[in-house]
Amino acid sequence: FLFLILLLCGFAEPIQEKDGLSYQPAVVELKGTLTLRRYYGPPNYGENPKTDTKETMFILILSQPVSVRGNPDPKAGFDRQSVKNIRRIQLVITMPYKEFIGKKVLVKGTLFHAFTGHHYTKVLMEVQSIEEFRHK
Repeated sequence: FLFLILLLCGFAEPIQEKDGLSYQPAVVELKGTLTLRRYYGPPNYGENPKTDTKETMFILILSQPVSVRGNPDPKAGFDRQSVKNIRRIQLVITMPYKEFIGKKVLVKGTLFHAFTGHHYTKVLMEVQSIEEFRHK
């Protein structure tokens, strides 16, 4: 009963489905701290730091690890892969959210599995919205 009250009041983390979260088109919400991280990019992705480009990416450091279950549809491509114990997710953002860097946030969007050299975490999120997370 106490757990139900805490959940309804927003103090408990959302319960993850038994087998994990789903990839797109399902919309999910994740809590964590928004950070910026710099990675080495083309042409050699860190093998030659002097000539490789540097790419700055939004990374969500999750409050609690999550798992994502693979989509069983043969047409799902890279999204067929399940991933467990995810602690960081690269965010694909089309709007500026720099005011949230270093803050606890609630991010809403769709998940997809990495498929290019520009993807620096195994699972990424295409962001629909970000808001500062405040305990009630």
